[in-house]
Amino acid sequence: MAAVPDIPPLKQIDGVAVASLMEQYGSPLFVISEKTIRQTYQKALKAFRMRYPKVQFAWSYKTNYLDAVCNIFHQEGSWAEVVSGFEYRKAIRNGVPGNLILFNGPDKSEEDLKRAVENHSLIHIDHFDELYTLIELLEGSANKARVAIRVNMDTGVYPPSGIALALITNRDRHGMRS
Repeated sequence: MAAVPDIPPLKQIDGVAVASLMEQYGSPLFVISEKTIRQTYQKALKAFRMRYPKVQFAWSYKTNYLDAVCNIFHQEGSWAEVVSGFEYRKAIRNGVPGNLILFNGPDKSEEDLKRAVENHSLIHIDHFDELYTLIELLEGSANKARVAIRVNMDTGVYPPSGIALALITNRDRHGMRS
């Protein structure tokens, strides 16, 4: 088994002593740094824009759908990427305009699709049934759906498996030295 690196514990988070946070809120305690989120977002955006000037990030609500976290990303310019009606409604409640919502996920109800069309959201079609539902929904209507379709192509090039990656890089899937 690989040795765990010696990482010293954090004494402060954004200038606040960890000990005082634990004293006030107890332990275990999960702390999210707004400052770190904003700095990391800006660094990532800058790196992508160097290569892809028109890049647009979308915050994945399934990653963390706490309103405070989502709103930090939206304040930084991120759209919302949602995978359910629950997440879609949450993004709308968070003030994200419908046209800045990417609606992904394989289980969109007819009502979800109708709402997304009405709000001009980008709907990622995940399977033929969804496509047929959208076609039926829009039949006889002046509305149009904004859609995206995933295309999986067999190029003959495959990423290395976890085992091969560990052998090539001498690191496990978490980036730790093996």
